[in-house]
Amino acid sequence: MINKAWFQAHQSSISLSLLGLYFLVNGFINSTTVLMEAMRTPPLPFAQWEPFAWEYTSAVGSFCVVIALAKILNHFPWQWERFTFSIALYSAVGLCFAATHIIFMIVSREIIYALVGGNYQFATSAEQWFFELIYEMRKDLWSFIFFVVMIWCYRYVVAQWLGNASNIGLESAKLDQRNTQNAPDEKAFKHELLLIKKNGHEFLINKQDINWLASSGNYVNLHIDDKVYPMRTTLTSFLDENAYLPFARVHRSFAVNLNDVESVKVGDSGDGVITLKNGHTVKMSRRYKLAIDK
Repeated sequence: MINKAWFQAHQSSISLSLLGLYFLVNGFINSTTVLMEAMRTPPLPFAQWEPFAWEYTSAVGSFCVVIALAKILNHFPWQWERFTFSIALYSAVGLCFAATHIIFMIVSREIIYALVGGNYQFATSAEQWFFELIYEMRKDLWSFIFFVVMIWCYRYVVAQWLGNASNIGLESAKLDQRNTQNAPDEKAFKHELLLIKKNGHEFLINKQDINWLASSGNYVNLHIDDKVYPMRTTLTSFLDENAYLPFARVHRSFAVNLNDVESVKVGDSGDGVITLKNGHTVKMSRRYKLAIDK
């Protein structure tokens, strides 16, 4: 069984490898399919290498734009409460997705054909250009929808497997129903809660209960006693967003809840070990020793 900590630390590399493998296999199947279909009625109307050039320029272009798409989805997730905005945004992104793929595909094929002394022609007339562009755009827009759904599904499965912690907010409508005196307390309370989603279940934890934190790839693992709750963020971002809580960075990869520190042992080098009240030990770097001294 794959170790979750190892997967966390290498998730980006694993995701890129899986995506690359998909396009590698898909390009080979499409190339050989075109070649085998043409072999039914010899002679071949093209050189044997040409289908591979066509399919793999498309595959490499798709690989690049899908990576860019994944980053865009990080910054602009779908918002059902802003449905019209999301439709407009994703439509614009879809058109850019298709246009970028087509341009990359045409330019890279022109370069390959020029290197072998040939001449690549995407189209020879205005009417054919129009037809080919519509043909490619139609395919690319469908691919865009497919990859958006696949990215969402992949992230959902990973989040359910690893567990996913996220900040919880209360609806503004509910806050408006409170009186002014109670509203600040409500807001302060919500900022100290995290929503945990794991294996189809949802529950809340209080940030004050976190004993220590560990950076792991694209995640920060939140440790509460013997339980671990991954949160997709960086350790720096988490600490900055929760500066009002008693967390202190003690290592490039670790932070502790100062209220849970039992003892600190510092060696001659300045590095040390922090023992928490639950008995767990956390490494301390001399670079971050002042955070404990305070």
